[in-house]
Amino acid sequence: MPTADTYAYLPTGLDEGRGDREETAPSLLELAKDNVGAQWRAKARKKKKSAGSMRRNGILKRSILRLKDTCSFCHCSKSSCYNFLHYVFPFVRLLKGYSGLYDFPCDIIAGLTVGIMHIPQGMAYALLTQLPPVYGLYTSFYPVIIYFLFGSSKHISVGTFAVVSLMVGAVVDRGYVRFRREELLHPNNNMSLILIEANVTSPVYQKHMEDLEEIKVAYAMSVTFAVGIMQVLLGVLRLGFLTTFLSDPLISGFTTGTAIHVFSSQIQSAFGVTIGRYNGPFKLIYAYRDFFANIDQINFVTMTATIVAVLAIIFIKEGINNNKSCRPRMKVPIPIELLVIIGGTLLSHFLNLNSEFNVEVVGELPRGLPKPDVTKLRFFPELIGEAFAICFTAFAISFSMAKILADKHFYEINPNQELVAHGMCNVLGPIFSAFCSSASLSRSMVQENVGGKTQVSSLISGGLVIIVLLSMGPLFKALPNCILAAIILVSLKGLFTQIIEARRLWKVSKIDFTVWLVVFVATVLLDVDLGLLVGLVYNLVPVLLRTQRAYSCLLGNLAGTEAYMDKKVYPGAKDIPGIKIFRFEAPLYFANMEHFRRQLIRDTGLDPQELKRKKDRLREADVILRHHQVCLDAQKSWPDVPCTGLGHEQTKSYMAKEELKEEIHAIVIDGSTIQYVDSVTVKVLFEIVQSYKDVDIDIYLGECKGTVRSMLEKSGFYTHIHRRHVCATIHHAVMCAQRSKSVSMDTLGSYGSDYMLAEGDFVQVDLPDDADDVASQDITL
Repeated sequence: MPTADTYAYLPTGLDEGRGDREETAPSLLELAKDNVGAQWRAKARKKKKSAGSMRRNGILKRSILRLKDTCSFCHCSKSSCYNFLHYVFPFVRLLKGYSGLYDFPCDIIAGLTVGIMHIPQGMAYALLTQLPPVYGLYTSFYPVIIYFLFGSSKHISVGTFAVVSLMVGAVVDRGYVRFRREELLHPNNNMSLILIEANVTSPVYQKHMEDLEEIKVAYAMSVTFAVGIMQVLLGVLRLGFLTTFLSDPLISGFTTGTAIHVFSSQIQSAFGVTIGRYNGPFKLIYAYRDFFANIDQINFVTMTATIVAVLAIIFIKEGINNNKSCRPRMKVPIPIELLVIIGGTLLSHFLNLNSEFNVEVVGELPRGLPKPDVTKLRFFPELIGEAFAICFTAFAISFSMAKILADKHFYEINPNQELVAHGMCNVLGPIFSAFCSSASLSRSMVQENVGGKTQVSSLISGGLVIIVLLSMGPLFKALPNCILAAIILVSLKGLFTQIIEARRLWKVSKIDFTVWLVVFVATVLLDVDLGLLVGLVYNLVPVLLRTQRAYSCLLGNLAGTEAYMDKKVYPGAKDIPGIKIFRFEAPLYFANMEHFRRQLIRDTGLDPQELKRKKDRLREADVILRHHQVCLDAQKSWPDVPCTGLGHEQTKSYMAKEELKEEIHAIVIDGSTIQYVDSVTVKVLFEIVQSYKDVDIDIYLGECKGTVRSMLEKSGFYTHIHRRHVCATIHHAVMCAQRSKSVSMDTLGSYGSDYMLAEGDFVQVDLPDDADDVASQDITL
């Protein structure tokens, strides 16, 4: 039967529901009845359940309101649609403040200048992708117009770029070789026999070569489409921050190594030497082996044209365009690349270089724009894996260039919107026969240097390219390939000068230098994609090492302040008596917790296991000393019995040495440098706290981040450790440790002198006079 004490906690009134009257609590005698007590307990449970339900409903309502506030941009209002339009199409905001009087003339000059550069570079870089030059002109037109609609940078020039073109060409080459191998190994394929019997000029042979050319185009467009899909998805998912893993040393080493591949790919066109096609690791070694083996086959006309074109471009570019004394007097740079193309085409046409001296020429360039064709994307599924490297490389180069120019002109670049913009260029571009595009370093700098204000200059340059496509394409039929090779070789100057960056990195940071060197060597010896993969993996090694082998130190207090500094850096920082302050400058997670434990023991000099063993030895020594003292007192009754074998002098000396050492009673861990912890960290941290607690040393955490406190709360850390051991600041933790020690000493002192043994005291044992009856007597302390 329930008693009065059982129901003493019950309230005097209970609400049956909202608006109901309060009921008077039954008396203790009524509660003693079984039926009344059961009814009362049922009402109490009902009220508790109703209150819990109301609390849950309140939490749910607040969560919904907070979600609505967070998603306020989803409201279908006029202003929301306007803001969304500005976000997706930045050119709307650009044109809103556009000045036709001041901005448009500058954009016309910049657009014409960059457009003149687009024509030779587009045709030249198309050779790197294993495609005809006209596809470079398509890439210099369609992506430029698409980026104008979606891009947020005002100054970069989108189109062909040597590094990206070479990576696309590597994919095309591998796909083409794979296709030819499957074609030859097909059991029902008789095309190889037909080609052997057919003449080179026969329609059958020409048709087959056109089909193979279409295969190359399909591989280039398919990988470009895969790159675009990835970039759009990354932008929509707001994953633009992933490009931060591509550090500057990595990009510099990778692009320098890629420049070696670009240079090597133009040897055949520049010297007229036959070189075999190779893929995979060490392909440059095999290519140079073929070059030196066939060096006696050099076409001297081709080599002479290449050298003359290279010298002419270098002389004009370095002597006039980039000359600081000449630049102020020139409104626009001399379009030397275009002039070299025009001069080379005229000489080739009138001197019949192709027929008379066997100099390779561009050939027929189709007039007009290509029709949209999605059948060229048929290899898209099998090229998704190979598109990852191109995706990140193209965007990293483009975004870094856009960020440099944006910082120079004081406006912001949205990395996610840039991903969407470049993704749309590479999604829509291949439908119109444009391969993978990115920002060009040289054209972007020229566009900014000649005074370009906005992407309207891109429209001007695109208009110039389309004029060439619609009317001037056939005029470049006699253009020698060696002229395009010369343009590519000279354009690599900026990439080769990045070798100087390695020298600077050696002086600044040996780790960054090793990243540059490893990426460069891997890119040159292996392939472009493998080099980037090795670089990404190795680039993460220093990051992991910095967290796994993080710097640690002891802190000391600066006199007269509440500041605690590294004792190695600030010699004036002094230790707090009885307290060690430890700092570990890295996040704590499962991979570096053991290192954290080792560093804590090494820096503080306090090994809990060793301290426990020492504590046990002290306890044993204390027992030996007291036993020895009892034995000495017993000799008064039994003088004939010697008191030996107890090691009294050695034990007393050992205890004296240990008492001279400073007693540490607390360790404070600086949490200001610990960004986050995981569940494994909390578990190990609890083990560390318990191990030190066993040897009477308290652990305090000072200045912990909010995320760290939240993880400690969720992991149940406070169920074993008191909350006062997690303090707001380091100074607060030190004060708590000192106060805790003071309270402990006061508590021990409150027992009085009767319960405390001072130094030199011993236990007095009263023994009887008769030694034979000692076993039957009580020993009193």
